[in-house]
Amino acid sequence: MLRKGIALVGLLTLMSSSILMLNAQAAPSQKLLTNPVISYSGNGYAFKAAPAKWSDNGPSSFKWLLDGKTIAGAKALTTRLNSSKSGSVIKFSETHMFEDGSSMTAVSNVLTVGKVYLSERIVIRVNPDNDKMIEISTLPQSIPSTAKPTYQWFLGYFEIKGATKDFYNLKTSDIGSDISVQVTFTSKGYIPNKQISNVVTVAALERKYTQIWSEEFNGAAGAPADPSVWVPQNGDGVAFGNRGWGNNERQWYDDKISSTDGKGSFIINATTTGAGVNKCYYGTPCEWLSTKLVTKDKVGFKYGRIEARIKGPVGNGTWGAFWMLGANIDDRPWPGCGEIDVTELLGRLPNTSLGYTHGPLSGGGGRGDKVEMNTPHNAEYHTYAVDWLPDQIRYYLDGVPFVTVDKTDKDWVYDHEFYIIINLAMGGILGGEIAPNLKQTSMAFDYIKVYSINGIGEVIKH
Repeated sequence: MLRKGIALVGLLTLMSSSILMLNAQAAPSQKLLTNPVISYSGNGYAFKAAPAKWSDNGPSSFKWLLDGKTIAGAKALTTRLNSSKSGSVIKFSETHMFEDGSSMTAVSNVLTVGKVYLSERIVIRVNPDNDKMIEISTLPQSIPSTAKPTYQWFLGYFEIKGATKDFYNLKTSDIGSDISVQVTFTSKGYIPNKQISNVVTVAALERKYTQIWSEEFNGAAGAPADPSVWVPQNGDGVAFGNRGWGNNERQWYDDKISSTDGKGSFIINATTTGAGVNKCYYGTPCEWLSTKLVTKDKVGFKYGRIEARIKGPVGNGTWGAFWMLGANIDDRPWPGCGEIDVTELLGRLPNTSLGYTHGPLSGGGGRGDKVEMNTPHNAEYHTYAVDWLPDQIRYYLDGVPFVTVDKTDKDWVYDHEFYIIINLAMGGILGGEIAPNLKQTSMAFDYIKVYSINGIGEVIKH
């Protein structure tokens, strides 16, 4: 009994000692305050360490590790490597002895040997004097100082083709997007360092329109179009070096058969009556008469909203259009001059408006789209418009946008004066086969208006 009692007392004493030891480990009085930090010193092969901070003033020993292995003899706060170690990973280790005899090891951040070092982050901003430009406001110093920066701007996650300067001029299509830049620093004998800037979100810009020109067609009934604005292009295209107007069309244009209606609209008529007086390019008497008017050499336009209120033609084979051509067409033939079709209205597609641009790359196929209407274009008036800006053309039907063509390549030839065209063609490549029982039809223009957009837009009078 006595021996068992002594054994029990001994066990209790041992358990008490163990509990005291566990409590001491759970709440140590000594600790690490901050980890050591290493940085490049002078170039990508020299390094320095800022030592750790501890809760007491006990001694510390240092070592450097390269790819996880201790560097022999490297026991100071600085070290240097040669270029053969380029691409290796280096870090710093510090072991501290506390005053109570315990110890702890702390490890630094990691750096790549031979890599260009950058002193701070790249920061971009909107230029305070030009809200259409994003610029770099902070470009870090590099080690070595000979490192040269190259730039690539991004729209969201995607590279912006050709945007490789130290600034970026915003395009209309950038509205509401995230813009950033990646800067790559390179120097001979060093591993390049790439860094992405902060992101600037381009604020949405409300478009403000100011009317700068209009044609209201307020002449008396039977009056011709204003000769100070409109020039007829009569015939079958042969006199213009463009047989069948380039589309195998069946009409002979004659401005005398069309006029204002006395109610504020201009009516382009198309009829078979009297057409046979003229002989057309296809070798027989012409089948149709119609009208084509242009503002060429009278009034030109460069940028802005181009808008018309139109009632389309009735009947299969009709092809009405409100469109524009580059005023340099005599020096740079189509499609090099550029073409903007605000709308093309086909009798065989009575619920459709076609909106396309044509340039040297896109040619006859064009770039754009078609849109379906709630009511036929020949049943009532609809409003057709484009917002034409230096880097974007946006199409609208009755005030609602339906397709946007952005400046992306050399197809963009919409940076100069254009003139307006109104016409009603018959048949041809796009118009299609003319209905056999169709003898006359018409197309009505209520108005044509041009607006500047946030001050962008110009009327050129000759």
